[in-house]
Amino acid sequence: MKNYISILFALLLTQLFSLSWGQTYSVKQIDSVLNMPYDDIVANTSKSLQLFNKVLSDAKKQNYKLGIANSYDKMALCYFYQSKYDLQSKYIFMAIDYFNQLKQYDKVASLYGSYGYHLKRRNLDSGILYMQKGLKIGEKHNAEYELRAIYDNYGVLKEMKKEYDSAFLFYNKSLTLKEKANDKIGIPYSLNKIGMLQLTLKQFAKAKQNLDKAYQIRLEIDDKIGIAENLNFYGYYFFETKDHQKSIEYFNKALNYSKTYNYNYLTQDNYQKLSELYELNSDYKTALDNFKNYTIYKDSISNINLRIKQAELDTAFDTERKEKEILTQKADLAVKNTYIVIIISLLILSIIVGYFMLKNQKMKTLQLQKENELKDALLKIETQNRLQEQRLQISRDLHDNIGAQLTFIISSVDSLKYAFADGNPKLEDKLNNISSFTKETIYELRDTIWAMNKEAITIEDLKTRISNFIDNAQLSLNGIQFNFNFNTKSFQSFSSRDGMNIYRLIQEAVNNAIKHAKASQIDVSLTESNNKINIVISDNGKGFDLATAEIGNGLNTMKKRATELKGNFKIESAENGTSIYLSLPNQTEF
Repeated sequence: MKNYISILFALLLTQLFSLSWGQTYSVKQIDSVLNMPYDDIVANTSKSLQLFNKVLSDAKKQNYKLGIANSYDKMALCYFYQSKYDLQSKYIFMAIDYFNQLKQYDKVASLYGSYGYHLKRRNLDSGILYMQKGLKIGEKHNAEYELRAIYDNYGVLKEMKKEYDSAFLFYNKSLTLKEKANDKIGIPYSLNKIGMLQLTLKQFAKAKQNLDKAYQIRLEIDDKIGIAENLNFYGYYFFETKDHQKSIEYFNKALNYSKTYNYNYLTQDNYQKLSELYELNSDYKTALDNFKNYTIYKDSISNINLRIKQAELDTAFDTERKEKEILTQKADLAVKNTYIVIIISLLILSIIVGYFMLKNQKMKTLQLQKENELKDALLKIETQNRLQEQRLQISRDLHDNIGAQLTFIISSVDSLKYAFADGNPKLEDKLNNISSFTKETIYELRDTIWAMNKEAITIEDLKTRISNFIDNAQLSLNGIQFNFNFNTKSFQSFSSRDGMNIYRLIQEAVNNAIKHAKASQIDVSLTESNNKINIVISDNGKGFDLATAEIGNGLNTMKKRATELKGNFKIESAENGTSIYLSLPNQTEF
């Protein structure tokens, strides 16, 4: 009902002004045109531009600067929806210039913010810069009303950049301003933004809490469209928490609301998600029914609605001119009506036939696409299985052949030692070194085979491996105290390569401390903070001068491993010991 009233208002307004197109609009009339509803402006941007050019000309005649500024603003909006981005930029900066002259800094902040938001799909980095400019001006002049939208939109840009902490910050800033103004319509919008971002980050409990708050407010104010939106969000929530039955229940509830109150975009989304869910539950018939409805709504939204609305506005603008033509052609129309009805009937029939042919073709295309996707998935699984078999075969060959040969070398060296080393300390030391090196090679080979046999190394696997290494070092070395601290929960697993790099880096750092530092205590720590895992290996040994010391292969190897892990690597050394720090981002959280 609200949409029909706004359309009627716009039609009556434009018709009134079209009657006096040759006259100069008064300031009051200029303001009336510039206050047209947003939906009516963007529904037919060509007609809207004609109107705004007229009021711009009349505002300039009267040196009405506020009218000039607002005209430029509305024209920039029209050019944006026509995808004429150069003209949009030109007019939005002309509007900003006039609002600066008028010292209406709240409008300046709003325009910079909206321009930055419009750039998000074309140039996200530039969009952020303009958004920051609007934000700075708005905060300087305490434009709280405009800052509500700027903070929300800036949060969206930060979320697109995957800077989630910043996105939360600005969503919460917007929420604070809305709560201060008791903005019952705006508060649920911010709560849902926060909740859906928390859902993306798998913070399910927090997400549910914010979605519940938003839903309760919308129930209290009886916001039908808002209720429909929140029911849809609950569908996504239960989908992400793997409760498919509840997800289907809430998407169906949202569908009933969105269809009842003509929220077509949400209706389209509900049908799409229901189709996916029923397909996951192997209910292919219901999945197909929902997908058909999704396709119908998608086509309707993108084509039919826009064309109907444009046709209505075109008719309104051309009414005056056509009325004169109708008076002179009225007699001829009576004869032509029959032919027109026939032509229209044939045209409608052609459209209906074409529609069903197109619909049938789309279904065939969709079916073929699904079949190809299934084939690709099966091929991918088969390839992965072959790769896994090859990895297992290689690891068996390494263990059975290389491992056996290394063991034979150790046995042979031991035999040589007993046979020839008596009374020859140098030879005995040399043979001992060869035996030790070979044993270390076997240990490293076992670690490599361990990693090869895993597609991923869990955090528990890594903890156990490091603990075993430290325990073995403790048993074989007297006079050195080892401490191992492990405290991380949200990190689940690493790729086999990353897990082995972490293990090798710790192993290399501990070996360096044992061989070179002459330490009495070595500490190894894995902890978690700020969504990062922090690894520290420290000793109380003699240390070395980082500026003058020659960097050996061990330190270079650790640096290379840190680079492969995309982590931050740092060494600190003094007379009282050396500490090695590695900070890794959480790339595997789920």
